[in-house]
Amino acid sequence: MKDYMLSQQYALIGLDGLDSHYSSNAKKAALRAIFAAKFLETLLEQFEQMNADVFHQKLNDQIRHIRRLSKKEFSFLEKDTTDFLLADGAFEIIPDLLGCDINYYTSSVDLNVYRCAPDAYRSVTESVRAEILEDGPVTTETFFLLWLFRESGCFHDIFSRAEQEILEQRVLTFTTADDRLRILWEAEFRNPLEACVTTFLQKKHALFKDPFWQGVNLNFPFLERRQAVFVDFVVLGTSVADRRAAMICFLREKGHYVEELKNGSETLLKVDNNCYRIFPATITAYHVPIQGARLVPAYR
Repeated sequence: MKDYMLSQQYALIGLDGLDSHYSSNAKKAALRAIFAAKFLETLLEQFEQMNADVFHQKLNDQIRHIRRLSKKEFSFLEKDTTDFLLADGAFEIIPDLLGCDINYYTSSVDLNVYRCAPDAYRSVTESVRAEILEDGPVTTETFFLLWLFRESGCFHDIFSRAEQEILEQRVLTFTTADDRLRILWEAEFRNPLEACVTTFLQKKHALFKDPFWQGVNLNFPFLERRQAVFVDFVVLGTSVADRRAAMICFLREKGHYVEELKNGSETLLKVDNNCYRIFPATITAYHVPIQGARLVPAYR
C-alpha cells in the first residue's frame, strides 16, 4: 500500500461502511476524528521536542473547535477526504449491506456506503495491531491512530477482548512514561449528547461501556457502526452450509465481497471488511411467516 498521511490512514478505517450521502452520528464521529488527525499531522515532526504543557494547550484548543464543527465544515471535510481516496482507488461507493435486508430491498430504497479496498484496510489495521500488541516501542503515529480509533468507535472492529487486555497494560506503560501521551489519551472529542440521541432514537444502535480500561480510570462508549440484516430464503430442509452458501450468493449478487472465515469451531462470513454470524430466522409480515437468515455483526 502507498504511504498515506495520518488523516488518510484513519479515514480508510473510520469511514469504511458508513453512508456516503446521509449524515449519522457514527459518520460525525469519524469526521471529527479526521479533523483531529489533520491537527495531529502538523505535530508529528515536532512532537518529540514539544513541551507537555504546550501540547496540552494546543490539544485543548483543537478539541473545543472539533466539538463545535458545523454541518458545512463536516460536508467540506468529507468531500475533501473522500474525493482523494476515491480517485486514488482506495475507496469505492457500494450498496449498503443494510439494503440487503428484506425491509429495504423490497421497498427499492437506495443506500450506499464507502468501502475501503481490502488490501488498504488490512494494511492499516494490521500495522497498528502488530506494533501495539507486540513488545517494544510504539511510534507516535501509531499511538495517534489508536486514540482516533477509540474516540470514533472503531476500536471493537479491530481488537478482540483478549487483545484489549494486552492494550490496557501497554497503554498504561506508555502514558505513565510520557506526559504528552497521557494528556492525549485522557482527551475526548466525542459528543456525548449525540451518543445518547443515537441510543434513544435508533434501537438498532447500541451504546456500551467497556470496563477494561479502568487501569487509566476511563470508560469508553461504543457506537454501533453495523446493524443486523434479515435475508429471506427457504430454510426448511437446508443445512448450515446450505444457508451459508445461499447468503453468500445473495450478497455477492448485491455487490459485496464475501468469504468464509474460520473462528475456532464456528465459521463467520466476512462481508467487505467486517465479520458476521449467520442464524436461521423467521419473521412475520401481515401474519405470514417468512423464512430466512439473519446476519449479526461479530466482533473480535
